[in-house]
Amino acid sequence: MALHRAPDDWRGIVRRGARLASAGDEEGLGLLLSGFRWRYDTARNRAIRAVASLPAPPIPRLLRMLASAGTAVERRAAADALGLVGGRRVVAPLVRALRDPNMVVRRAAMTALLRLRAREAVPAIARLLRDESGGVRVLAAAVLGRFRDKSAVRALVAALRDEKWYVRQAAAQALGELRDRRAVSALTRAARDPRLAVAHAARRSLMLVRR
Repeated sequence: MALHRAPDDWRGIVRRGARLASAGDEEGLGLLLSGFRWRYDTARNRAIRAVASLPAPPIPRLLRMLASAGTAVERRAAADALGLVGGRRVVAPLVRALRDPNMVVRRAAMTALLRLRAREAVPAIARLLRDESGGVRVLAAAVLGRFRDKSAVRALVAALRDEKWYVRQAAAQALGELRDRRAVSALTRAARDPRLAVAHAARRSLMLVRR
């Protein structure tokens, strides 16, 4: 399914869709969900927020879209919406979406799981520290730091050896948020990283861990 350029009157479309969908009109919901294919981020995000704000968000349809929509943009939009809607029933599908073939969907699923504070997702997110995409790995490190779940220490310590400096930096920062003394030796080594941004992050985290 092809993406579409957001129409010039996308604001009006979202307003009309929200008004109709709030009254239970299927046409309105269709208008909002069509916005999940728009290439323009601002317009698409407005449609996402409108769907998530409905009195009865269409969770089953969002779950189907997350699992099988033809474009990564739609699957990402579904993940974004589910993260806003919340509820325990969306956690397992979002964890499965961490294995989506497209990096933007994996990143969106991580962000949604963090918003939901779904701590059971931490092991799966930690595995993304070995993802082929540096962008996924750096977000995984940041998300793990925000969860502050100490079960991620070992994976974050390993990420201090990542080939990408920005992943090493994010891992060092995350270990500071976890404040687990098991990371002291690894952070001490990282404090001598040839990339100054990594070394500085490791030193700051060492101060936090040692408090």
